[in-house]
Amino acid sequence: MPETVGAWFRRMRLRAGYRTQADLARALGVVRPAVANWESESVAGRPSRTILPQLARLLGISADEIAARFGIDSGHPVAAPPLDPAVLAAIEEAVARGVARGLRDALATEAAPPRAPRAEEGPPADRDPR
Repeated sequence: MPETVGAWFRRMRLRAGYRTQADLARALGVVRPAVANWESESVAGRPSRTILPQLARLLGISADEIAARFGIDSGHPVAAPPLDPAVLAAIEEAVARGVARGLRDALATEAAPPRAPRAEEGPPADRDPR
């Protein structure tokens, strides 16, 4: 017979050194009946997603494992599959070309001598036209 989530949680609590439900509840800052519900075979209690990181630290297991056992959406974004190396190389090359082009344009602008205003533009704004 497979181990129930309540039995598993009780085993994890005891393994972590919390002899009673009250001990773990105090460490978490929750009430003892909350922990009792997580270990119950008849009550469908489960820890809140907000306390998963602290609970995981106290029990010495991952928050993802606790979430999976209790059927809790852990809130972690699903990682995208890794990119094909050829696609990644093409992206890197395109970015490098774009950076090089931008740098070239910036340097060309800085190196160019200031141009004289054209007749239709009028005098520069910072000069007095008199």
